[in-house]
Amino acid sequence: MSDVAADTDALTFEAELDAPPDQVWRALTEPELREAWLGEPEVGAAEVVGGEPGSRLDLAWPTRDGDSLVSFEIAAGEGGGTHLVIVHRAPAMLAEVLPFRPRARRTQLSSGWRMAA
Repeated sequence: MSDVAADTDALTFEAELDAPPDQVWRALTEPELREAWLGEPEVGAAEVVGGEPGSRLDLAWPTRDGDSLVSFEIAAGEGGGTHLVIVHRAPAMLAEVLPFRPRARRTQLSSGWRMAA
């Protein structure tokens, strides 16, 4: 795990996806595919603020209470799949609410990348 995922003030989620890393990367970097997979930000559009091609993508994710920083780390998994780490640093006002949101999206997280096939 990287320093990004070691941040104690962030929500970190890890998943093993049954897709190659290039397919997951495409699903994250093409806005239409990303929105179909993860949904749209509350206000505005997500903006790329950093990363390393093919392995990490950092997005400013706008909300009504300010921008969250969402980092996606992609690594090759076993059997040709992908190990995905998502680190979400939210504005202080959202920190208490966000732990409940990802549970509702667990199914979507594990299969939404299929649209990038």
